[in-house]
Amino acid sequence: MASMTVQQFKSTVVVLLLSTIAVSCGSKTEVLTSTVPRTTTTVAVESPSTTATSSSTGGPKTPPCGTFEVVTTELIAGQQFSPGQYQINAFGIPCEEVMGDTGLFSQFLQLKDDEDLPEPWRFLEGAVGAPKFVSGPAVGFRVQRISD
Repeated sequence: MASMTVQQFKSTVVVLLLSTIAVSCGSKTEVLTSTVPRTTTTVAVESPSTTATSSSTGGPKTPPCGTFEVVTTELIAGQQFSPGQYQINAFGIPCEEVMGDTGLFSQFLQLKDDEDLPEPWRFLEGAVGAPKFVSGPAVGFRVQRISD
């Protein structure tokens, strides 16, 4: 195993940290310069795909659970769901609890228009993007219309 000086080690750590920061920020191409005493390192980092960029913009972070068809206009917690196909993404909860005829989304669709969501569920007001239903920190699902 090749040995490395403390200085080389510090330089390597800085380069790795800068690379990680650039990728986690979703930059397409970043040129970062790190100056460690007696060493200057310049790193160009290119994101591997647009998925890194979309994950930093608030979109789904997990694969979709699947699609659900809404057949009539429904109102859930004041949010209108027009007929069409909806993609559902769950976070912090298994897809099986959200999808299907007995899943949470189906149960929510069956509520009367003025009926509250069952505890502890609530509609996340002001959420960016698709409507979101949450039951606690990092637990819930989003429902995005994808076709008529």
